[in-house]
Amino acid sequence: MRAEISVRDMEIFHAIATTGSTRQAGVQLGITQSAASHALARLEDTLGIRLFTRENQRLQIAPAGRYMLDEAVQLLDRLKRIEEEMALFQESGLASLRIGCAPGLGHRFGPRLAQQYVASHPGTGMALDIAASGRLISEVDGGRLDLALVSYQIHEPGLIITPVFAAKMMALLCRRNRLAARKRLHYGDLADQRYIKPIQSDHLIYANTSHDRQLDYSLRVSMSALGEVIRLSNGVSLLNALTAADLCVHGDLVARPFDSAQWFTFYLVHQHAMKDNRAVADVLAIAKDCVRQTAEEAGLAGAFVIH
Repeated sequence: MRAEISVRDMEIFHAIATTGSTRQAGVQLGITQSAASHALARLEDTLGIRLFTRENQRLQIAPAGRYMLDEAVQLLDRLKRIEEEMALFQESGLASLRIGCAPGLGHRFGPRLAQQYVASHPGTGMALDIAASGRLISEVDGGRLDLALVSYQIHEPGLIITPVFAAKMMALLCRRNRLAARKRLHYGDLADQRYIKPIQSDHLIYANTSHDRQLDYSLRVSMSALGEVIRLSNGVSLLNALTAADLCVHGDLVARPFDSAQWFTFYLVHQHAMKDNRAVADVLAIAKDCVRQTAEEAGLAGAFVIH
């Protein structure tokens, strides 16, 4: 027989797992400790497994509880999004467009695209998610996102993947770095530099493996932290021109052309059912305008190709 799990019990479990006790969970949710304890016992009995171990009257989350917590977070977040979408339907008859961006597009490009889309579509909201391209493609395929801008394409019969723009590889470094005075950098220039390799760039960064082997690195950081790590370490990183331009907007970082033929292509992915939806054409047009704006602002017109 299928287990019947109530949403309220999941909320209480989540509160217990994140606060560490039934007492604190009760305070957080405005219920008694006894009610929180009974909800946990009911959930464990329904599932037939212990989610916590009891040691000296303290709760320690069990392996099953860790798994359950991850699922609870996703479920409760999804339910919250449904409530928000229904509220939009009540107000305007429209739901928000759910779009995702690869990490390299999350600094300014994605937020700029979202702002311009909402500004040009009164009464319509937008939900913007930043995640690795593989996850975004899965989210679009599963219907949890409407569109996504990703950094590689795959063969997936259920999806349409369209190239949007390509960006040349650039070097990103601090303005105080001695190499910032150069108009163009080469692989040899990085020999005595701290090279910082981006994580979650989603690209196979170097087409030439012999050059790849020249780049000795001891530090790998996520795209969200890349700019700050470059500032703190006075290091150098190699990445696409759009992300480099976005990270240079505050003035303490600079992007320099790099002696490489490497380009990075970004794609728009959506299901076939969205093919004739006006939102696809509108997002494509806004995305291309955002690339043009970035190229003009950064003085990097030659570093982009718009498809």
